[in-house]
Amino acid sequence: MSAASLLEVPGAPPLADRHRWYRGPLWGSALCAYLAGTVALAHSSSYQQGLLLVAAVYSILALSLDLVAGATGLYSLGHAGLFAIGAYGTTILATTYHWNVFYALPLAVVAVGLVGVVIGALSLRVSGLYFAITTLIFTIIVNVLLSNLGITGGYQGLASPSFPSFPHGWSPLGTALVWAVSGALLLAVTVIWSMRASAMYPVLLAIRDSEPFASAAGVRTKLTRVAVFGLSAALAGLAGWTFSYLGFITPGQFDATAAVNILVMVILGGMNTRLGPICGAVFVSLFPTVVNMNPLWQEILFGCVFIFVIVVFPEGFVGVVARGARRLALLLRRSEVHGRGPGVVELAGLDGGSRPAGRYVPPGATAAANGAGPDAARLPATADGLVAFGTDGAVRLEAAPALEAAPALEARGISFSYVKGVIALDAVDIVVAAGTIHGLIGPNGSGKSTLVNILSGELACQHGTIAAHGRRIESLRAWERAGFGLMRTFQTAGMVRELTTRDNVTIGLFSRFDHIGARSLAWPFIPSARRDSRTMAAVASHALTEVGLEGWVRSRVADVPHGVEQLTQLAAACVGQPSILILDEPLAGLSSAEVDEVAAILRGLRSRQVTIIVVEHQTRFIFEVCDEVTVLAAGELVTSGSAAEVRNDSRVREVYLGQ
Repeated sequence: MSAASLLEVPGAPPLADRHRWYRGPLWGSALCAYLAGTVALAHSSSYQQGLLLVAAVYSILALSLDLVAGATGLYSLGHAGLFAIGAYGTTILATTYHWNVFYALPLAVVAVGLVGVVIGALSLRVSGLYFAITTLIFTIIVNVLLSNLGITGGYQGLASPSFPSFPHGWSPLGTALVWAVSGALLLAVTVIWSMRASAMYPVLLAIRDSEPFASAAGVRTKLTRVAVFGLSAALAGLAGWTFSYLGFITPGQFDATAAVNILVMVILGGMNTRLGPICGAVFVSLFPTVVNMNPLWQEILFGCVFIFVIVVFPEGFVGVVARGARRLALLLRRSEVHGRGPGVVELAGLDGGSRPAGRYVPPGATAAANGAGPDAARLPATADGLVAFGTDGAVRLEAAPALEAAPALEARGISFSYVKGVIALDAVDIVVAAGTIHGLIGPNGSGKSTLVNILSGELACQHGTIAAHGRRIESLRAWERAGFGLMRTFQTAGMVRELTTRDNVTIGLFSRFDHIGARSLAWPFIPSARRDSRTMAAVASHALTEVGLEGWVRSRVADVPHGVEQLTQLAAACVGQPSILILDEPLAGLSSAEVDEVAAILRGLRSRQVTIIVVEHQTRFIFEVCDEVTVLAAGELVTSGSAAEVRNDSRVREVYLGQ
């Protein structure tokens, strides 16, 4: 057997990883067809080239907008302005300063990308409708400047520079501009589809749907959002570079109406789908030509089509097809014969062996010594040990560390006020011993959720100190605390509903793998990234198996019961190998059998020296499972001690149990 080990996922179906989109003869045939289409277009008439090249440029623009609108929820109406900067900048550099077209390309992409970073930074202060209005104002400002500056030609615009032809001997390829636009579109599609195939894609959707969940997993949500908007703007600059060579450019091509039309392209085709933005761009750009009628009636007909799509199938053209495909796949899956063998996934180190060994604890993982065969003994779920990846790729079982003498978590003098004069917490102390389960109880409004939000970094600590394993962390933000092994769950499970349970669990692994964001631009083409995808999928499947959800691995969260969603959140928190785990009402909506499952999971984690803090209203569960319990009332500490002591405390009976 090779140095890499085999990880068996008992009872799980073969993995259908997203990164496999580029494999197989299907995609090779598609690329050949694309190149053949480019050759045919390069030898077609100027009229046909004009129509389809405009459609290709708007496809790039729609893809760039869908990256931020579909994946991060930032509805931008500023992409028309970014598009204009790329087009006018390229034209001015080529005609006024006589730049080579290929020198202007990187400058246009980088410059527009930097402008996008500045605009994306606005999303840190405004969001939703306000962000859309702010970006629309940006487009209007750019349009006003283009209409009044002398260097831009004012309202008359500028004539496009000529694109150089192929050198002698390359003439059989046809028009060079067709190949340039085709290459730009292929680059945009590759980048967008690579990101969708990467481990970064579920993270982006988590930022869109549940930013606290992503932050608790170690994601720098604000920086990520700005970076993605910058990448989207860079693609808009690429579209502007290609558009500058297609004819005369005027400010009217980049006004507020154009900004809305770009968003319409994305919505019509299907937001957050691979082909949707392209289909929408082709439809909108070719609609006036195909429907040859009075311009007024054209606008009315187009408006009616758009309203019909929004009302009847808001997921767009491609979204409807995808929904039908999912239903068909579900029917076929139900008709399959059950009892297939376990899927086998080859694992390497956390980063494919590119850095020194990192320690990792995949729940229920298979341990194999060097040279062991596939029948090597498995690591039991309750084993007091850790799985370590060696520098040679071997998987070894290490003994669990001894209990620390210092507390795992120690908070002193925690005070917090939401509004001046309204105290939520008043000088609260909580000390959690390492390797124990610590309960936090109290009546409604006692400050439990406020305290755990402060401990996890969701809220900034106003007064007091917090130390994790003897190290002060009160100044750290939530994503930084995840790097120190502090993970948490929430009262309401903030899962990404359009993803599977397994994909949601992989979000919890974000802080355990290096450079996910940077590698996502070419994820399927990087061997270490592909290995990481297999590792993350396998470990996430194991985590779901550990919480009793082995039958739900491939189910979308939108299609599962509430109890399954709650347990998926627990698996996502556990899979990142936390040393301190905070659970905020983990039993909400669970059946009695699921409650027993959670109790068994917590005891298993405690046996692995994981320190657990549980906030829960079910006092019977708290007193049966927890080693120690802290009681709050009206933002003040009532008592803290062993479960037996707290149960018999008269003050607890008075303020909490009603006796």
